[in-house]
Amino acid sequence: MSGIRNYAKNLHNILKEQGIYVGHLSIGTLIERDTEGDPDLIADVWYNQYSSQRYFEAVFPNNN
Repeated sequence: MSGIRNYAKNLHNILKEQGIYVGHLSIGTLIERDTEGDPDLIADVWYNQYSSQRYFEAVFPNNN
């Protein structure tokens, strides 16, 4: 997992100058409908991360 994250971070750093967004979403729960890890909830977080492009990385669920 850390290798994929670091690869994505390097891509993000290189490609952002070209206007290409690369982001990473760490999922720390079981993905299953009608639970905390509902795929629709995860998709919403990922879409919001992509559409805002304010940050490279997010964690789901965000238990803060």
